[in-house]
Amino acid sequence: MSDREEAAGKLLSSTSLRDFSPPKALEERYYDLPSYRATLAPQEAPIPVLLRHALTLIGIRHDGPGEKVAWWVSFAYKGYHCELAHQKFGLRLRIWGNLTEDQADELLTKIRKKLGSAVKTVEGLLAATASDTLNTGDVTVVNQHRQLRQAYDYFRERATNPDMVHDITESGTNEFGSWSTFLLGKNVMAMHAFHDLVAAITAFVSSLEHDFVLALPFLDFDPTTDDLTKIIGDRWGEKWRRVMGHSDSEAVHLRERLIMVVERWRNPYSHGGFEKGHGATIYLHTPGIGALPIGLSGIRDSPLFPFHAASDTDIQGVFALFDEIDAYLGRTIPHAMEWIDSGLDVRFDAVFRAQVLACIESDGALERLIDVYASSADTIANMDY
Repeated sequence: MSDREEAAGKLLSSTSLRDFSPPKALEERYYDLPSYRATLAPQEAPIPVLLRHALTLIGIRHDGPGEKVAWWVSFAYKGYHCELAHQKFGLRLRIWGNLTEDQADELLTKIRKKLGSAVKTVEGLLAATASDTLNTGDVTVVNQHRQLRQAYDYFRERATNPDMVHDITESGTNEFGSWSTFLLGKNVMAMHAFHDLVAAITAFVSSLEHDFVLALPFLDFDPTTDDLTKIIGDRWGEKWRRVMGHSDSEAVHLRERLIMVVERWRNPYSHGGFEKGHGATIYLHTPGIGALPIGLSGIRDSPLFPFHAASDTDIQGVFALFDEIDAYLGRTIPHAMEWIDSGLDVRFDAVFRAQVLACIESDGALERLIDVYASSADTIANMDY
């Protein structure tokens, strides 16, 4: 145990966990006494292992895993035998003793509050070393590829096949005479398609950024030279350069085309409707002529210029480019995309990177390693130990 952990343990033993102690010997635990149970809601203990670690810091060991149980901790609270168990269907706290329901509820409530207070100390301890852990690459990044792609697929489908909107004709009379209005359904559909196009572009670029980060351990990630926090915070173009490099002309061309799409369609509507250079969004008061757009005749490339912001051809061209990018990534970083498509989280530590390299060198693919990790993930999720 490190000096920091020992100091945290001493603090907990004198404050929130001062009434907690190691359990009695097995033969003295009186399991034949009445027992009472409380289930802690996810909001109360979103990371159950932190409660366990608080007890570990004061010298109370844990056991597990077991059938449908990830771990359990036996301890004593004011002389009563207790147990905290992370089970498949919840985090359970139990107490044994000759108690009334009200007495047991009161004790269980106090235990929960004290454990919750102890978690704050544990989190402060872990936060102090988080940067060091991150810098060594001992981290796992949650794989959100499928969720992000689902958003992209949803908006792409709507942009290419907008819901039918019928023409609407209304008429009537009032004190001024007769009136009529007409709404062309195709115009409404075109407007909806444009809105969904912008959303689809945003979703695609977000997914692309995410995939570039996930791809790093399958390429040349080195925690001694790579700053993972910085890479995650970089703009998508920098992530592209980090993963795809600068020498592949196809990669450079695809990136340039994507920049044009992002600057024309997404960026104006991600920054208050203002285009780069304000081409069609700001008009200069010009003596003798009137108000002129800054972009002058260049506004023909602005979404604000045509009657419909995006034509069917525009929409098809954007998604054709995205398909090209997907195909290119599948060809150039196949192992990374194979893992990303599996939905499994991605580790950045040296052990995982070595496993990936060994599997690729021996099998030429990651299918075997993916199967191993998928099986392990299922075991953990279902607690089938």
